[in-house]
Amino acid sequence: MSRTKTIKYINENSVEEMIKQVMNRGTEIGRVIEAAKQSRTEYGLKVQEFIERLEIASM
Repeated sequence: MSRTKTIKYINENSVEEMIKQVMNRGTEIGRVIEAAKQSRTEYGLKVQEFIERLEIASM
């Protein structure tokens, strides 16, 4: 996803919606978490919450 699309996606979607989309797509959660960690400093607390809740959802 391009930087602009990523920013738009994070700003326009709730953490709950992002979790649903990842789970519904059957995306490899570890890969999503790693990508989110790389963007955490840029996108802040919402990404941190997304990572934490994805980790819980994958258990």
